[in-house]
Amino acid sequence: MKANEFFEALWQNYVTTTPQAKKIKSLFESLNETIVNDHVAFRTLSNSPIEIKYLQPLLESMGYEEQGQYVFEQKKLLAKSYSHSDKNIPKIFISELQRHLMPKNSQDVLSDIVSQIPEDATKGLDVFYQGTFWQPVSWEAYQSLVTESEYAGWFSYMGLRANHFTVSLNHLKHYTDMNAVIDLLIENGFDINPVGGVIKGKPEDLLTQSSTMADQMSVTFASKDKRIVPTCFYEFAQRYKDSKGHLFEGFITNNADKIFESTDTAN
Repeated sequence: MKANEFFEALWQNYVTTTPQAKKIKSLFESLNETIVNDHVAFRTLSNSPIEIKYLQPLLESMGYEEQGQYVFEQKKLLAKSYSHSDKNIPKIFISELQRHLMPKNSQDVLSDIVSQIPEDATKGLDVFYQGTFWQPVSWEAYQSLVTESEYAGWFSYMGLRANHFTVSLNHLKHYTDMNAVIDLLIENGFDINPVGGVIKGKPEDLLTQSSTMADQMSVTFASKDKRIVPTCFYEFAQRYKDSKGHLFEGFITNNADKIFESTDTAN
């Protein structure tokens, strides 16, 4: 599968759980803007058939190379970013919950999830948009996970899929200021993630970011227990040049830490 085919399949899957993304893209296009995707992010679990080390070869098969590594101690996450030799192809960011660092009750729930993932789950690129490989967890199990980790709770019902796409402000013609983008989104009824400020980062950091709050939908938990929970969101990124005139291509841990909370139930 070529990268453009991969991202098209990924987008079609993403908008089924994130209808706001399609609306926002249409909004910008109505204002004569062309949307270019800066990066896509995924979430996964350590010590599993879909951990990063098994996903990475699939990305490499499309021409990606590892770009950077990141640690989120409080959230018990490790992450890696990947870039493509063709700069028109979006970057990829994958985070991984270190489940062995979770309390025992959470580890038990996550171990049950992992036991149901096929060993050959990463045989094809469609693993990135297959979602859950396991039977629904109970509402009680989900709540126990969320108490310890919003990330773990989200993953228990959403699985491996595009957590967000990202609009590159560097490629917009008119809305090149993050404040203007945020104002436009608020005027059109979209909720912005306020954690750490609506704009995460500063130009001197070489990367500023903002994001909507995740859409919500009804999810069926075990015993056909239906609940409204967060799904995915849309991000906006603006990159700046360093002292040598090179556009910053990486990620900022402090920014990403706050972006993660776009899917939290408490915000």
